[in-house]
Amino acid sequence: MKTQSEQWFEDYCASNGLVWRRVVEENSRTPDYELTIDGQRVIAEVKEIHPNKEEEESARLVSKRGYGLVLSHTPGNRVRNKIGDSSAQIKARTCDVYPSILVLCDLKNGCGQVAGNLDPYNIRVAMYGLERVHVVAPRDRDQTAYAAAMSYGPKRKMTEEDNNSISAIGVLSTPNPGEIVLHVYHNKFATVRLDPRLLASRGIAQFRLEDEVPSETAKWEKLVVQTQP
Repeated sequence: MKTQSEQWFEDYCASNGLVWRRVVEENSRTPDYELTIDGQRVIAEVKEIHPNKEEEESARLVSKRGYGLVLSHTPGNRVRNKIGDSSAQIKARTCDVYPSILVLCDLKNGCGQVAGNLDPYNIRVAMYGLERVHVVAPRDRDQTAYAAAMSYGPKRKMTEEDNNSISAIGVLSTPNPGEIVLHVYHNKFATVRLDPRLLASRGIAQFRLEDEVPSETAKWEKLVVQTQP
């Protein structure tokens, strides 16, 4: 039986000229879909994120009394879990030949949302690691400690050796009734890159990590892709 996010994904593909077919389930786990875009095969896996028990209880209290619980979580954790859960089956299908996309949808209040678990910050730190501030403590006690630099630190899921069969992460959302939106974040460590021109011709917003800047963590930048008229 299809999940809600799979139905939205199929509807999105049908509305945007993305040819898709379901992959027949085998004895081992397989990705959900194979797309064909301008003759290029793209492997796609669709995963849902559901509210956990704490989030459900907080939502219940909001509806009852107007405010919920104070929730605490490590940024990017829900995305990291989905990457870890999908990587092996995607790698088995891509065979280091085809690009792939892991499509995530955060179900909340019956719709797919971008805020929270799947906002750009959570996607970024899930892929490349939590941001770490490097603090310098001068030997002279009369001088104040100061932040000298920032870098990506622990809990990164995307490296040159890890999860590089995933070419990009897609975020599927439904901002308005009858509207389905897909944003795509490219993995700079992907073994097989997803050609941005394939998605740009369908008007899909795409992002990549900007060039490294000394003493700062690189942020997402929107890809501007020239397509043939």
